[in-house]
Amino acid sequence: MRDITPASGVTVKEYLHSTVGTTFRSATLDKDAVSSVDSDNNKYLNKGTVISRITKASASGLVGPYDESANDGRQHPQNILGINDTFADLTNGDVEIGYLTHGVVKESQITMGEQDGNLSEEYKSLLRTATIDITFDV
Repeated sequence: MRDITPASGVTVKEYLHSTVGTTFRSATLDKDAVSSVDSDNNKYLNKGTVISRITKASASGLVGPYDESANDGRQHPQNILGINDTFADLTNGDVEIGYLTHGVVKESQITMGEQDGNLSEEYKSLLRTATIDITFDV
């Protein structure tokens, strides 16, 4: 992974409130599901982004950021896996990431779909399910 410098214009989010009791899993992030680029035009996904499973045949088994307007499975709440814990540089293709499934997070540092911080109650409830247990500290 390349080093992120102030010149790239990206601040790596520190979204965890505490590491006590956290649980993580891993998955492969699909570079084609990510649209964010830094000031050097390098594709990346920041920490604190909600991750969903892709079910579209061409990318099945991969993950990407939750997106209500997607048509590859990431738009379905039942496909939400957790919160990205890896600053992922996708310049050279798909990458392995870690994602949080249980823990306490800073709500202001979470990105879910178009919401960046200050998540709606609906979104918060989607992150508190039988398979994901995210608690928010404002």
